[in-house]
Amino acid sequence: MKQALIYLILLCLSSSAEENTQTPFFAFLNGIPSFSSFDEEAKVLKELGYDGISQIFGGGDALTQRMAAYEKVGLKVLSIYRSANVKAIAPAALKALENRGCIIELTVPKITPEIIASIRQTTENASKMNIRVALYPHAGFAVATIPQAMELINQVNHPNLGIMFNLCHFLKNEKAEDLEKTLALCAPQLFAVSTSGADIDGKNWPTLIQTLDKGTFPQERLFRVLKKLNFEGPVSLQGYGIKGNKLDNITRSIRAWKALKIK
Repeated sequence: MKQALIYLILLCLSSSAEENTQTPFFAFLNGIPSFSSFDEEAKVLKELGYDGISQIFGGGDALTQRMAAYEKVGLKVLSIYRSANVKAIAPAALKALENRGCIIELTVPKITPEIIASIRQTTENASKMNIRVALYPHAGFAVATIPQAMELINQVNHPNLGIMFNLCHFLKNEKAEDLEKTLALCAPQLFAVSTSGADIDGKNWPTLIQTLDKGTFPQERLFRVLKKLNFEGPVSLQGYGIKGNKLDNITRSIRAWKALKIK
């Protein structure tokens, strides 16, 4: 009862914010509360104003059931999150995503000729099913920066392989002053973006991953350059490790998103 009352209050606050509906906005699975069912999960995200969920870790029947629950309310499961290794992702493992405009977010912990070949095969398998593959630069991995991702894209040499720009990992690994130059570099291969509140000089995840209403990094700057580059892809909310009530966190973030003004 108490949880339901908190949710209704937060929903009213979220609805009162000015709407920013120009870009599809999704919530990473890692930042949302645990719900009693996929139906409830989808219902809450829809009422808050999200377009769906992204970065799903699991597969199989659970993925199929989650996708059905989201589609029932007009939302979308945007992406799954995987790590590249010597074995390509088989078509059978991607069946639930077929022809739904989904993305495989692919981290690359290490690079070998065998892993490059497996990424090429995964990308080819996904291409036949209308699924895009986006390299996910991740701090501490072999592909940790946008230039490293671009280099790997050139090695794989497949038109269905692109990049997901992640603000927290960019600020962790690259220079904030290079934002515009870096995005221009990868613009033709930019499939998706994730953001979070972040301190422009942050050094760790608590300072680089916050609710969207916090942090010293100006979100307008990121989305201004994306607009200039004619980026029309999806944006997701990174939620890893944010402390506090997760329902409150995603409510505050969607309010900040809706109020964001891009000139």
